[in-house]
Amino acid sequence: MLVVFDSLTGQTKRFANNLGFNTVHVKLYEETDDDIFLVTRSINFGQIPETTKDFLENYKHKVIGCAVSGNMNWGANFGMAGVKIENIYKIPLVKKFEGSGFKSDVEFVKNWILEKTKKEDKWVWIKEKI
Repeated sequence: MLVVFDSLTGQTKRFANNLGFNTVHVKLYEETDDDIFLVTRSINFGQIPETTKDFLENYKHKVIGCAVSGNMNWGANFGMAGVKIENIYKIPLVKKFEGSGFKSDVEFVKNWILEKTKKEDKWVWIKEKI
């Protein structure tokens, strides 16, 4: 599992690093066989950053889920980039978080990733045994 992040101020980078997996910035990603969990941000009251869009245009097929940073002061637009990613790219929005996230946000996402990859590993094992 590789966590790819898009960060301008370092907040999403901190969140990504706290998940405990290998991380890389979207601009530095070089294709691997690893599944990807995306951590990105909302800009301009809920828009997807262009760097994230560019990454997704090329690698959306490898992304198993995403978490999105936002500002709760934006009301209904809080973390809206994640909703748009889910709708446009069909990638599950696992968590919206503010700033660099609380410990509970990080744990929720980490547990989701572990559960998701555990199920996939089990399915691969079952298919190999059939």
